[in-house]
Amino acid sequence: MKNYIAASAIGVFLALSAPAMAATSDACKASWSKMDTTNQGFSSDAAAMAKMKSAGLRTAREDQMTDKEYMDACVKDVFTIAK
Repeated sequence: MKNYIAASAIGVFLALSAPAMAATSDACKASWSKMDTTNQGFSSDAAAMAKMKSAGLRTAREDQMTDKEYMDACVKDVFTIAK
């Protein structure tokens, strides 16, 4: 009985401590294309910038992010992207 309880506790711990699945690259690209409608390679989306800052990520410019900066953060699941 003790082994069963210990195994169950370990299983619950592993399930709860598993990292969340990050957004896929395709989902991130689709999300970026909605933010960069002019296709210039950067965005000044305030909500996205705030999420990056709250995750401890910085951008090269204070007021905008590049597509690469966004993609790097997106695949780390900084933004909530529908999967």
